[in-house]
Amino acid sequence: MPAEDDITLDEKRVYGETRDETTAFVASDMGVTRVEVAGDQIGRFSMVHDDPATSIAGADGKLVVGTESDVLVGTDDGFAEANFGPADVVGLDDGTPLAVAPDGTVARLEGDDWVTVGSVTGPRRMDGNLLATRDSVVRVAAGLFDLDAGPTVRDVAAAGPYAATADGVLAYDDGWTRVAGGDCTLVAADDERAHAVSEDGLLIRRDGDWQVHDLPTDTAVADIGYGESLYAVTADGTVFVDAAPEITPDGQGGWRSRALGVRNVVGLAVP
Repeated sequence: MPAEDDITLDEKRVYGETRDETTAFVASDMGVTRVEVAGDQIGRFSMVHDDPATSIAGADGKLVVGTESDVLVGTDDGFAEANFGPADVVGLDDGTPLAVAPDGTVARLEGDDWVTVGSVTGPRRMDGNLLATRDSVVRVAAGLFDLDAGPTVRDVAAAGPYAATADGVLAYDDGWTRVAGGDCTLVAADDERAHAVSEDGLLIRRDGDWQVHDLPTDTAVADIGYGESLYAVTADGTVFVDAAPEITPDGQGGWRSRALGVRNVVGLAVP
């Protein structure tokens, strides 16, 4: 992994004087990689855990990582095993770690104990307390509540809520409504932004409408997420940042990228 002298002087000035850092974490079959980003500059990166990862979630300074042996809970300072066992999917619900075992068992970490709340078939991805499965979207609370999104859901975003499906982006309000077309694989949203990855490109919600834009790569995108900007990572380990002009040194904005040297990426998280 690159040493500190791998960063150019301009990048150091961005980090030290101009922009605050955002730390993102990329999960792959090589482990978990920590990546520093400031504005549109992708700087130092390093492997912080070397167990093959199956899933990752981050929010409010906390990280949860699913691995083939256990669930890891931690912060930027390090990880601790949570004694769950192997996990296919993990999430964070208002700071509470959630995990789905290979047999479909769904549990919440309450104190030091995992409390089983139900079971699903074919868990795919999780955001907040929403879990996309092979059959639908499930809300994880004291139990499991089926939101009946149909069998083609690939990803969910709790803010919205939204679901990425083979038929497009669905929005939930006492039922699911199709708000954008195309075969979608990923969706992300917060209180101000919403994006999805579809067969047509990058879908961006602006002023209530979803618009299609070009993706910065032809390689399959493994995940998208937010910090100061929109971040994306490809399956082969290239990180992209789409920064607004006002937070970039040259005032141009747009996509920048950097290859991390990892493979088979499964997720991206910004704690």
